[in-house]
Parts: sequence; structure tokens; C-alpha cells
Amino acid sequence: MNGCTAQDFRTLFRRLTTGVTLIAVAGEAGPIGMTVNSLTPVSLDPPLLLFCASLTSATAKRIAAVGSFSVNVLSADQQDVSMHHAGRPLPEPTWRWRESECIPWIEGANATFRCRLVAEHPGGDHRILVGGIDEMFGPAIAATPLLYHGGKYARLPYNEIDPYERIDDFWWTG
Repeated sequence: MNGCTAQDFRTLFRRLTTGVTLIAVAGEAGPIGMTVNSLTPVSLDPPLLLFCASLTSATAKRIAAVGSFSVNVLSADQQDVSMHHAGRPLPEPTWRWRESECIPWIEGANATFRCRLVAEHPGGDHRILVGGIDEMFGPAIAATPLLYHGGKYARLPYNEIDPYERIDDFWWTG
């Protein structure tokens, strides 16, 4: 890494505050998912997004096999969902799964994007997955977002919604 250690890389990137998302896919025995903070919008026309997943990720392998998934932007009160899918499973889930066209998603997320896998690219010890958005929806007023900073969860001290951010309950299908 040109004199930069993996630890240096992690330390500096932990200074970047990100939102927290749950990527979900239909598994053999029900929904499976992974917590991701590498979500990025790619294109408005056509609507595309991308995220990165470890080469060893079972969820990413399942997405490649079935070709569809959901991205759920988590709110501050959904930290348990994130922790569960980041490898600290809870004995009893506190969230509700929903399903649309065989794609599972989490009830109560700030935003949900139902996607089909349109591209996959190598990225070192990760893979970059690009999703074409077929449907997206969310509540009229977003809840306080779940954030990640410095290797731990964070939240805004308040949730002041800009009037231009307010929408009617939103549902779009491409």
C-alpha cells in the first residue's frame, strides 16, 4: 500500500461519517442481509446505485446468484437491525420483513430501493455491485438517520427536516 498500512487506511476512513444500510436478498430459508456503509448513487438516468461487499460475503454471493436485492437506508432506531446483520445476531429479531416480487425489505426504513444486479466489478479484497433501481419508496418525513463514524454508531443531535425534503409518502416504479 505504498507505505500505508491497512490499519492507517482504516483509521483515516473511520473519520468519514456515513449512513448505514441493510442490503437484503431472498435466501434459501428466508431473507438474508448484510450491513453496508459504502452505498453510493451512480446515475439518475437510468437510476443506478452501487455498494461494496467483501469477497467472502455470503449475501453478495447470493445476490450474484439470484440477481435482485433491496437496499434499506436505516433510521437511528434501527441500530439493532444493523448490528444483527453485521455479525452480532440477536436471539429475537425486532424488525419486520416485507416482500415485493420475491425481494425482501425492512419495514420502517428511511428509504428502500428494490434493485436488479446490472454489473459486478473487482475491487481488491471487495467486489463492487451495481444495482439498477426498479422501485423506490419511503415515508413522507424521514426519521433521524443511523450514522457510522469512528468505528461506532452515531446519530444527529436533532432531526430538522428541510421543507424541501418533505415529500408525500413516496413510491416510484420504473
